[in-house]
Amino acid sequence: MVIDSNAATSLTRYTGDPSQTDYLRYDISNLAHHALDDADVLVVGVGGGRDVLSALEFDPRSVTGVEINGNILEITNGVYGDFTGHLDGDPRVTFVEDEARSFLTRNDDRYDLIQISLIDTWAASSAGAYALTENSLYTTRAWDVFLDRLTPGGMLSVSRWYTIPGRERPLEAYRAVALAATVLKERGAADPRDHLLVYHSPTNGAGVSAMTLLVTSEPLSDATLASVSREAARLGFTPVLTPGEAVDEHFAALASPDGPGKAIAAFDADISAPTDDRPFFFQMADLGTLLGGAGFSRDDSTRPVLVLSLLALAILGMTIAFIVVPLLVSTRAEAHRGMTPFYVYFAGIGLGFLLIEIAQLQRLSIFLGHPTYALTVVLFSLLVSSGIGSMVSDRVTDPRRPKLTLVPLGALVATVAVFGLLTPEVIERMDGATTPARIATAVAILAPCGLLMGMAFPIGMRAASSRPGAPKAFLWGINGATSVCASVLGVAIAVFYGISTSYAIGVGAYVVAAAALVVIVRLEIRAAVAVDPGEEDEATKKPVPAAA
Repeated sequence: MVIDSNAATSLTRYTGDPSQTDYLRYDISNLAHHALDDADVLVVGVGGGRDVLSALEFDPRSVTGVEINGNILEITNGVYGDFTGHLDGDPRVTFVEDEARSFLTRNDDRYDLIQISLIDTWAASSAGAYALTENSLYTTRAWDVFLDRLTPGGMLSVSRWYTIPGRERPLEAYRAVALAATVLKERGAADPRDHLLVYHSPTNGAGVSAMTLLVTSEPLSDATLASVSREAARLGFTPVLTPGEAVDEHFAALASPDGPGKAIAAFDADISAPTDDRPFFFQMADLGTLLGGAGFSRDDSTRPVLVLSLLALAILGMTIAFIVVPLLVSTRAEAHRGMTPFYVYFAGIGLGFLLIEIAQLQRLSIFLGHPTYALTVVLFSLLVSSGIGSMVSDRVTDPRRPKLTLVPLGALVATVAVFGLLTPEVIERMDGATTPARIATAVAILAPCGLLMGMAFPIGMRAASSRPGAPKAFLWGINGATSVCASVLGVAIAVFYGISTSYAIGVGAYVVAAAALVVIVRLEIRAAVAVDPGEEDEATKKPVPAAA
């Protein structure tokens, strides 16, 4: 079954006879099953049902398969149900259409094994762009939830690639261990290494091998260590990290009692534990390494960011060539006199809108659990609410009272600042809500900001219209150019410094725009006084500005 053009999951022919799937016992992703008996298993990302079949091969007590894409469940159990053996008819198996992290957050059930086997997509791998995509499963918050849902002695099993052509170092394995060690230290573990087991499979003919990381909330028991070690040796799996051995000093340092901090700093790639603020597990290019030009020859960890950097340069070049230059050439020089505050204003609202939109899109992608939901909800909510704000903007301003135009901008700055601080807290509190409830929460977060952000452009354009000969086309161009550049800039800032930083810079852009509007309003008042001095005050014989 092909997903997103390039991702794939296998549909396995099954008639209910476990002997048909004996080969699954030799898969490294199923290493944890050898140490468990009569287990309650939760599979994250059902796909074509391979991991569910793997669990059934070891005769579990129950298997819960959580799949966010309902179409995949329908294809696996419905359209091709006769081929796959109608796994949904097995009394031990329960399928749930939901985002796994949210499902586990709002349920108190405990599992002996939570299995996450290569859950990602290669849909954008040709450009390396998937490394820039948020992933809600590989963050400290997510793994903390997973460990909370384990029974005593239960295990979190995470399988990733170990060797990949073009990458000499097992960076995914390093980062997975760093993530596990960080979470364990935050949970109070004295020595993370006592909770970790990592093995990798033999390299195949294509130069690819996989690894499985087993994490326990409590120190591994002697029985578990002996069982896993015995089965791994029998199956030809190589130990990467155990309480007693490590394949190299990097793995040992990452799982040290002091935590992975010093070991992470020793890498030129970024293998720090991803958080919900920087949820880019597959993006491992360090900014210093990228700017210094190092690391390109050893692996492809910098490739996605190099693509992003080239895209940013291309967009900047095309913006200058096709927007800025034509507008400069077609606009008379005298038309630009005294327009600097307007240029700052329209640049500020262009940057601010897109930076905040991209930041909220990234935050809510983690919250909603699926990029499709995030894209649809964020764009729909912001476009509709900002359209309404643009439509009603003339009702909250009065051309005869220019100072009133400052009120919506002041409210806008205050609102985006408050929602920037509240959004992470609200998301965390609602993390366990159902999908419809999370969508409603996202809309409630976005609508007030969108309403006020939609007012900014028409307010500025009305102010410009009051100036004879103002280059309004140039103002449109500045707003469009900064918006286009901000779409890439927002991603770059989030990748290296975090989503909250990108959002904060968006708020800063609106603050600058508000300051520019203050200058514009003062100029309007002065112009109004010069044109219409009003009546003279009887006592002072000085003109009383009618517009003021």
